[in-house]
Amino acid sequence: MTQNYTEIDQLAEKFGGRYKLTVLIQKRLKELVKGGQKLVDLEDRNLINIVMEEIRQGKVTFEGLELEGEKEGKKSKKKSD
Repeated sequence: MTQNYTEIDQLAEKFGGRYKLTVLIQKRLKELVKGGQKLVDLEDRNLINIVMEEIRQGKVTFEGLELEGEKEGKKSKKKSD
């Protein structure tokens, strides 16, 4: 399962650029490594391929992921209160 640059460019445009797409992939990959459940039925054992298929199918978005900066910001805010 290989991606061509056209597909990557289209996905990057959808998510606001290559950097944001990369962050999305990294965050979702981290969830799967920690034992998160796959959102697609794919026999592939390569987690990056699984994440890419989840993104293609629209099952992964930024709203569905808690970014580390947000999590840390919440903790630090509570400590200062």
